[in-house]
Amino acid sequence: MKKIAAFTGAGISKASGIPTFQDMDGVREKLSIDYFMSNTEDFYRVLLEMKRNIDNASPNAAHMALTEYDIPVVTMNIDGLHKKAGSKQVVEIHGNFDYVFCTRCNKHFDFSYVNKSLHCDECSGLLKPNIVLYGENIPRYYDAIDLIGSADELLVVGTSFYTSTATMMVGAAQRAGIKVVTINKEAEYEVPRYLREQLGGK
Repeated sequence: MKKIAAFTGAGISKASGIPTFQDMDGVREKLSIDYFMSNTEDFYRVLLEMKRNIDNASPNAAHMALTEYDIPVVTMNIDGLHKKAGSKQVVEIHGNFDYVFCTRCNKHFDFSYVNKSLHCDECSGLLKPNIVLYGENIPRYYDAIDLIGSADELLVVGTSFYTSTATMMVGAAQRAGIKVVTINKEAEYEVPRYLREQLGGK
């Protein structure tokens, strides 16, 4: 049977009520490592607003279909909806909201700690979220490449190709001779339909 892997971006979560960066004016610029270092309080204000939205969101039919067919996923999203949907193999290349860590001593805290303080209770170092910001390298880059490379087909869902991450991942698949299929609109309908067609009923 054909082995499909998925690479997902913000568009897959749109039907879950999470806006894409294109829908949120000025947010992309604030999620950079430079902005984090120079405007830490405003950075966290923006991030906490995003997290409130994400906490209220549920996986939609596209996330659920990927889980149902046991499709391994590489995602650029930090919303955790693939894991919430029950996907077992997920590489979150841009991280998630699970924790923050001290940039000085590396102590980890639950993300909610930043409501109380932006500094470590041990060494007073600045706390950084477990999120890859613009201007940073991707720690799980090779995990993502390995997962994509193990498939016969890469299903790209809900991503524009403006981001260098998307270009890199899709480019790696194409260079490896892996077929790339793109679904960018109405993912909640199109992903379940496509997987049914390719992999049979359910």
